[in-house]
Amino acid sequence: MRLRGASPVLWRGPGECQIGAEAGNAIVLTGMSAAEQRLIDRLDEGIDRVSLSRSARLAGLPLRRAHELVGRLREAGMLHEEPFPVGGREADDLLYWERLRSPGGASARARRLGEARLAVLGRFDDGAPGLIAREATALLAEAGVGTVLAEDPALDAAVAQSFPTTARRAPLRAVPDLMLTVEPHLIDPIRARSLARADAPHLPVVVREVSVRVGPLLEPGRALCAACLDLHERDADPRWPVVATQERGLPAPRIERLLAHQASGLVARTVLEALADGPGTWAGRSLEISGAEPLGLERQWLPHPECACAALESE
Repeated sequence: MRLRGASPVLWRGPGECQIGAEAGNAIVLTGMSAAEQRLIDRLDEGIDRVSLSRSARLAGLPLRRAHELVGRLREAGMLHEEPFPVGGREADDLLYWERLRSPGGASARARRLGEARLAVLGRFDDGAPGLIAREATALLAEAGVGTVLAEDPALDAAVAQSFPTTARRAPLRAVPDLMLTVEPHLIDPIRARSLARADAPHLPVVVREVSVRVGPLLEPGRALCAACLDLHERDADPRWPVVATQERGLPAPRIERLLAHQASGLVARTVLEALADGPGTWAGRSLEISGAEPLGLERQWLPHPECACAALESE
């Protein structure tokens, strides 16, 4: 038995201690006797039934009261029965998500990621879209995504070399849990129509001249598709279709390297949220980052009334 996330026990004053180092995520216990406080101070070392009895005796606390305190902490979700996780990245991630009180538990979250299949679609060169796709894929494999299906042979080979335990194949008719595209200037309408018929969510990432837009997440069988996004762009600029046709023939934009690295992290975080917690957070939501807006501009997208997919909303 141990404290959630290996959180430290901090002394705040007589009869008062804090479990956790960060305000807003820590809990504060008050009104304790000196003996109770001495017992709590020992919990960050881990404790079992035998050591609880010994710790209570050393603290001068009746064993019944020690069990009551431990029960209160367990009810508050501050205790874990599992031993301390071992290993490097995996242990760090588990302890971190324990502190954040991941829905269902940090171990369940890790299992969901380990069982997830991610498809990274497209062929990439050395431009910004390729850099973002490669970095995001590496971050996702490191974070524990169990299967990465890369369409690009070079990206597939990079995953095989750097993450040999990550699966790179799936059964023939298996449907990925998420499809990721990273494209220059615009979402490819032909590919988007094909992906809309697949039974998997699609996260489009668009690398533009001065910004990178991540999202919105497009879900199968739900109103809001890539055509909706194009129609909204047309509403904002009637000449947009003419300009977009020309942009499809342009080479990938050359963007600041730091922006590309930042976008890679944002893409990885977005994919992890969708795979571990479901698509809800990013459904209909995009974030555009740039040198001028490093914290990102958030936008909510609605189905376009002229798009045929809007009929799905009324079904």
